[in-house]
Amino acid sequence: MTTITENTFAAACFNQNSVTELEQALAGKADATDCAEWNLTPEQWRAEIELALAAKRENA
Repeated sequence: MTTITENTFAAACFNQNSVTELEQALAGKADATDCAEWNLTPEQWRAEIELALAAKRENA
């Protein structure tokens, strides 16, 4: 079971996006605005989205 910590970028992604939207995000570059707002590196941004996506798929 995938666990997402509250008040994280992964939690926001999980709550606000569909599986398709998360997959589309991973297909592109890290969003500079997200990285700046959440103080993430592009690698961290990607890891957070992957975590949210895994949790979404488990809940499907």
